[in-house]
Amino acid sequence: MKNITSIVEKGLCTGCGTCAGICPVDAIKMRVCKGILIPEIDENKCTQCGLCVKCCPGFFVDFKSLNLEIFGKQPKDRLLGNYLNCYIGYSNDKEIRFNSSSGGIITQLLIFALENGLIDGAIVTRMRKDDPLKPESFIARTKKEIISASKSKYCPTSTNEVLKYVLKKNEKYAFVGLPCQIHGIRKAERNIKDLRKKIIFHIGLFCSHNVSFYGTEFLLKKFGISPDRVTKVAYRGTGWPGYMVIELNDSSKLIVPYTRGFRAYWSVFSCFYFTPMRCLMCGDCTAELADISVGDAWLPQFRKNNKGVSVVIARTEYGDDFLNLARSQKVVSLKPITSDDIRKSQKEPLKFKKYDLATRLNMLRTSGKDVPFFNVNFISSESFLYFLRNSFVLINVKASKKRTFRRLLLGVPLPFFRLFYGVYKFLCLI
Repeated sequence: MKNITSIVEKGLCTGCGTCAGICPVDAIKMRVCKGILIPEIDENKCTQCGLCVKCCPGFFVDFKSLNLEIFGKQPKDRLLGNYLNCYIGYSNDKEIRFNSSSGGIITQLLIFALENGLIDGAIVTRMRKDDPLKPESFIARTKKEIISASKSKYCPTSTNEVLKYVLKKNEKYAFVGLPCQIHGIRKAERNIKDLRKKIIFHIGLFCSHNVSFYGTEFLLKKFGISPDRVTKVAYRGTGWPGYMVIELNDSSKLIVPYTRGFRAYWSVFSCFYFTPMRCLMCGDCTAELADISVGDAWLPQFRKNNKGVSVVIARTEYGDDFLNLARSQKVVSLKPITSDDIRKSQKEPLKFKKYDLATRLNMLRTSGKDVPFFNVNFISSESFLYFLRNSFVLINVKASKKRTFRRLLLGVPLPFFRLFYGVYKFLCLI
């Protein structure tokens, strides 16, 4: 392969934007197609150097060699990957904590690193001001810009596209991204040596699956809101577990709960409606190749806590030292927990990503789909229950790609999605 065209055609593109960010002749741009982001190649510019293929995480991620390269060893924990220590924590800035997805740890760490001269900027993502339903990735160089990128974005993001600016500067950066984006960054660093000196800090976000642009489009239609009326959207924040806040051009706001109550919108996405197909082929829930990984503390003792708490995995010595430095300066609060606490906090996502992956990949292969290669030993089981659980997922993913089905879903009351999700959850528990 001389460029990533065939990877896209096979449906293996993650939409991470690595290829667009590292192309030496700027021949690749990311565009929206069928609700996801994919690269578009200008064949007149393309020199067929093959760099985009070497850096692409879509069809191949060699976890064994990358673990050796980054950590110097293979992980003993097959669910969480390599790590040194695990914590629960939160930002000591009450406003940052309250307006983040969970504990505000990432926002606070980035501000601390920037204000102490450890980095020149942070590669992050926010929603666009001129097109509020679309994300933009950028290099944040001030506290205000870092805060503008806080909270989760439940839509496709091509964060790695920013590498085109990183490669032009002699600066140091922190990178925040999803597992697939971290995969792309690590592969790019392997092939572009200069990049290793520039991205000194990798922060990974826990991820069970992403949501296509069809997801937000569906919610707006469900709430009777025309997209051209939207001036701002935030998927999380305003306490924990948070609310989706949609601001409209008449200065009104629609506030919808994330997970609590019958009107909770995440119940739609937890059924895997509007999930990109490539997400079903990923086995990395906790960003295993990052320096630090962060997610929600879905633990019983924190479920009634409205302030938000994060679970944090320190994977490298650099990451762990940085966490302890921030704690010593009292900008964050951290408390050690066990790896078992992390696994409990991500019970269902880990089951989806780890225990079910081998079954799902076999089902996809059987149906004629190409699947990626990860060079890992899967946790495998071929029981009927695994088949039933993954059939639920695959049917919903495929069905929600159809416009007719999406129209039918509009007639389903939000509480019913909680019942649909209850079916999947029951299949995960038995």
